[in-house]
Amino acid sequence: MKLLARLWMGGRAIVATCENISPGGAYLRVQLPETTKDVVASIGLPHGRGLHVRARVRWRDRAGIGVEFAAFLESTREAVSESA
Repeated sequence: MKLLARLWMGGRAIVATCENISPGGAYLRVQLPETTKDVVASIGLPHGRGLHVRARVRWRDRAGIGVEFAAFLESTREAVSESA
């Protein structure tokens, strides 16, 4: 299942695709600078729900990144303020 995701970096959104998700992390198809170690993400879940997290990049491949969830956030607004 592919889910729409937005990564918030410095207050701006970068669109990504979440291709694999578990309670502890996710695989996001997105190209980010190699220096990126942490991201704040909003992942659209089925039935109009959303998951908002602070996550650490654990590995990379040519198509994307594997992240480990570090903290769960309450809303998109909190995600945006966390990234500022």
